[in-house]
Amino acid sequence: MASTKEQFIDAFEKHSDELFRHATMRLSDRERAVEITQETYLRAWDYVRRGTEVREMRAFLFKTLRNLIIDEYRKHKSHSLEAMIEVEAGESIEAILPKDETNTLEAAMERHEGVRALEALKDLPEPYREALALRYIDGLSPQEIADIVGESENVVSVRVHRGLKKLRTLLEPGLESGQ
Repeated sequence: MASTKEQFIDAFEKHSDELFRHATMRLSDRERAVEITQETYLRAWDYVRRGTEVREMRAFLFKTLRNLIIDEYRKHKSHSLEAMIEVEAGESIEAILPKDETNTLEAAMERHEGVRALEALKDLPEPYREALALRYIDGLSPQEIADIVGESENVVSVRVHRGLKKLRTLLEPGLESGQ
């Protein structure tokens, strides 16, 4: 049990920040994102403690988090999906991104474009938004995403590709008319 406990503590240290960022991106309530992230680890620990083997802890944690977020959406059907992923009122989206220690013009431009892309991400349909967030914000592989969402790796790759195309048309409106 000691090695299982050590592996679990290691997984918490490695993945808790990215799980929290993902929950914050998907929910409007920062405190609720903290609670759901904690609940993810409680459920994962309970699962592991029962002796069930978890081959890919990161993917397992994201799948557990995803299921809890889906449950949260179901509880609050009256809220629109857009409202569910907005950052708290008065808080910029940069608040949930990892801090950037560089202070160069190039880094500032990249951050600006990143913030613009995150804002445009909210306008994508849910399957594309989720696939892009898991791939590029959380850094998961297509296979890990497939395990999380219960689809094939090919379906995930297609969603990422189509989501990127849709995001690009949102960020560069001239592309739609063929300019």
